[in-house]
This record gives sequence, structure tokens and C-alpha cells, in this order.
Amino acid sequence: MKKPLHILIIPSWYPQFFGDISGSFFREQAIALSKNGYKVGVIYPQIRSIKNIKSILKKPFGVTMENDNGVNTLRGYSVNYFPKNKNYNKNHWCKIALKLFEIYVEKYGKPSIIHVHSMLYAGYVAQIIQTKYNIPYVVTEHSTAFARSLISLDEVSSLKTVVDDAKVCIAVSDQFSSLLNTLFHTEQWNYIPNIVSDEFTNFEHFLTLEECFTFINVCLLEKKKRVDLLITSFAKAFKNNKKVRLKIGGDGVLMSELQMLAKDLGVESQVIFLGKLSRQQVKEEMASSNAFVLSSEYETFGVVLVEALALGKPVIATKCGGPESIVTPEVGYLISKNSESEMTKAFLELYQNWNKFDPVQIRQYCLENFSEQAVIGKLTQIYHEHSAVNE
Repeated sequence: MKKPLHILIIPSWYPQFFGDISGSFFREQAIALSKNGYKVGVIYPQIRSIKNIKSILKKPFGVTMENDNGVNTLRGYSVNYFPKNKNYNKNHWCKIALKLFEIYVEKYGKPSIIHVHSMLYAGYVAQIIQTKYNIPYVVTEHSTAFARSLISLDEVSSLKTVVDDAKVCIAVSDQFSSLLNTLFHTEQWNYIPNIVSDEFTNFEHFLTLEECFTFINVCLLEKKKRVDLLITSFAKAFKNNKKVRLKIGGDGVLMSELQMLAKDLGVESQVIFLGKLSRQQVKEEMASSNAFVLSSEYETFGVVLVEALALGKPVIATKCGGPESIVTPEVGYLISKNSESEMTKAFLELYQNWNKFDPVQIRQYCLENFSEQAVIGKLTQIYHEHSAVNE
């Protein structure tokens, strides 16, 4: 009987504690692979800033190991002593990751293939491992930094060899794959979406709705999410309709500013700030809302969109890079980003036509395109085609 294929995941960021949503989709994909019969591991350098003295003194150092729902997870805790030195940051991160790889192989054996999630800096590590140990790697890129032109030309040039040496390069939306192909002067990038976790597809989604018609948004409250546009458009559409409200889940630096905006626009009683939510709370809040709205300026995918679709909710989303590969007329509205007039119109149209959207069909569309089974099936073909026989 053949041993299961052994996948080692190296993410450039990852949840740092239970309930941390940063990189949660990397973790969920790793767990999904494990559930589908793969032997799966994760190595992650968890590096803290020297500025946060409390975290340095109170939190772990060295290497920790845990079995996270079937995924053998190694973390290397360290401190970034020179946060402004980019070369040091890269070398320090890679050095810790390579040490974790050696420890991982000694304990769990050599993987058949490495899956990189976002190239900075995990791509460099996978390239070194491939050269030294002859273990192939594939890359999935997620970072909005490429779309926002935040990656220097020198860094792009450096990453070109990482792209060229990868067996397969995956982008999480069609538009993002086109951008990366242009940026790296290649045709290697192909679209495979992120998964929506079974936590959402198996959740009881036909819960009792609130008395008010409720739109919901869940995001980090930062500038690129354009929650200010969301509130302004909502106020234009529904200031005089107290039967409609907007819930905003998440925390961030703009919280007080956005609360003041809602007050100034006269919709303070209709715009409810939920604060930071657990995954369970996100599911419950989405399930009891009528529709989901995403107002971002940049998204390479849009995990919250497919989570809402998994719960049968119609959506409004901006054409910001990722939603174009997700939203069809059958499940919601796509609008131009940074357009207050289009957002206002979409708010009103969805409110007036909400009953025309079939939650069963929305959920089925999500399952066919973004479920664990759908996405893992595509990855399985890649892994078996490009893996090395190392066990």
C-alpha cells in the first residue's frame, strides 16, 4: 500500500495564536489536505519586533511543535533586532525556516513536495531546499502588495528566479494571475481559488434573520478596505429607512474615525460596529444577516465573500482584483471600486431585489467552485504530477 503524499507548507505569514485570522486560509487549506488523506506539515518562523518588549519577555523562544488537527506544525520563535534592515530581515527569516526544515525532516521525514504560500520570504526558502535536497515546490501567491506596487523592482527581479524554478505558480484570482504574468514576464501563473472552510459549508445557514434588513461587512478596519465609502454609501441609500442597518465586524486603527463618520452622517443608530469577531461569531453574524458587502480597494481573492456565499447570502463587491473571479449576476453585484454612486445604487438594488436571489443556488455555486473538495481536487492533480518520490 502506497504511503500518502507528504506535503510541507511554508507560509510567509500564518496565524500566531488561536483565533488569529491572519493567514487563517493557509491553515484551513493545510487542515483540508490532511482530512483528504495527505501527510501535511507546516513550518513557520514567528518573529517578533524588538519594539514589543513585553512579547519578547513573556512569549516563547526557540522551536515549538504541535499537531494542529492532523497538521504537524513547527514554529521558530525569534526577535527582529534590525526591523529597518530589509536584507537582515530576509536572511534572518530564511535562516530560521531552514533550521525548522532540518528539524521537521528529522522528526517527520522528507516531504514529497513543498507548497509555498506567498513568496516573501517563503519562496526563497523553498528554492534553497529544492537546490539542496531536490524537493520540488509550488507557489500560491496571495499578497496585495504586488497589485499595490509595494514590491520594489529589485525585489521583483530577485523573485523572478523563484518563479522560474517553481513547478507550478498559482494565483488566487484570474485578474491576479494576469498581473503576475505581466510583472514577471511569464505565462506560469494560473488561477486556483482559496477554499471556503467546511466550517462554513457545514454550518446551519438558514437561521432566523434579524427584524431589520441587515447588510454585513467583516474586515480589518484599515484604509484599503474603504469602509468609509461603505458607510457614506449606506447613509445615502438608507438614512431615512430605519428598517435597514449595516453591521461592521472587525477592529483596526480607523475604528474611532469610522464611528465618528457614521455619527456625522446621521446613521449612528443604523451602523453597528461589532468589533473583533471569532470565527464562530463571524459565521453567526453572517448567517443572521441578509447580505454581505465588500468595499475594498485591493483584494487578491476575498475569503469573506465565499464564506458569505457558503451561507447562501447574496453579495455586493468591488472590482478590486479578487471578486471578479467570484461574483456572478446569480449571486450578487460587482461594482467599480472607490465609486460611492455605484455602491449606493447596488445597496438599493440588492435591498429591493433580495427575494430574487436563491440561497440554495448561491450555496451550490459556492460548493462547486470554492469548497474543500473542489479546490483540493485541483491541488491533488498538481501534487501528483510534480512531486518527488522521497519516502
